[in-house]
Amino acid sequence: MSGQLQEPGYSRRHRRLRLYLLGVALLVSLAATAGCAQGSYPLDIFYEMHYQPSFRSYEPPRLSVPESAVPWFPSPQATSFTGDGQHLFDVNCAMCHGSGAKGDGPVLQLMMNTYGYTPLVPTDLTPFPPNVIETILASNTRPFGPQTIMPPFSKLLNAEERRLIAEYIDTLP
Repeated sequence: MSGQLQEPGYSRRHRRLRLYLLGVALLVSLAATAGCAQGSYPLDIFYEMHYQPSFRSYEPPRLSVPESAVPWFPSPQATSFTGDGQHLFDVNCAMCHGSGAKGDGPVLQLMMNTYGYTPLVPTDLTPFPPNVIETILASNTRPFGPQTIMPPFSKLLNAEERRLIAEYIDTLP
């Protein structure tokens, strides 16, 4: 009988240790299965960094640009208005009146040769003083009668632009 007698706590300790190891193995296998799953986790054990509210606090502060900041590149220059009458004349008038304001522009020549247009008023602008040219550009009432072809430029050109064109035409020979 002495061979059959064992310590009373040995079998209980052995069973408890075996049960404890089995529980730990089960938890490890469950965690490994959950952690190796594709896509989102079936158990929310491993938090992703971008879902944590603490992650946003580490972003740099978004400050506005100081008023004294200097740009690294030059500002774009205006291409439609250079501030001189020659450019404005070339863009708005030269197609009909020609580059010398003598009334020999390509559009006016095409209208006269192809469509038989006869101008009711002189198309040479050089003999007129600047105030008459400004009046011609500004309104439908022409100083020498009605004209049906040339539109009024009062909605397209402001008073300063009309003045610059008139002064440029006055400088032409």
